[in-house]
Amino acid sequence: MIPLIVEGNEVTLTFNLNKELGIFEFSGRSRPENVMSFFEPIFEWFDDYAKNPNPETIIKFKLEYYNSSSAKVILRLLVRFEEMFKQGVNIKVQWCYRENDEDILESGEDYATLVEVPFEFLVCD
Repeated sequence: MIPLIVEGNEVTLTFNLNKELGIFEFSGRSRPENVMSFFEPIFEWFDDYAKNPNPETIIKFKLEYYNSSSAKVILRLLVRFEEMFKQGVNIKVQWCYRENDEDILESGEDYATLVEVPFEFLVCD
């Protein structure tokens, strides 16, 4: 499976989706002008991945900021992970936040109540 790697900028996330290395990471800021077109390749990649997933899938979010449009799409992505989890995929979300960033922590806690996917909350740099 071909990795999907995009280096973010001031308005878009960095993401690294690499099945062979077992890396599934999203980091940075998300406030793209057209959020759906930005996230569509990610949804397509995970649709393909779900057909033959790794024995363990840990998806790491290290977000600094995201707007309300991105929040909705992140929830859609988490719902996709929930569907995979319910189909037997061993999947877990690691939600990283800076030590004093209560907003990002609380948003992760909110997401964890909305989907049936194991969450782990980590203080990260």
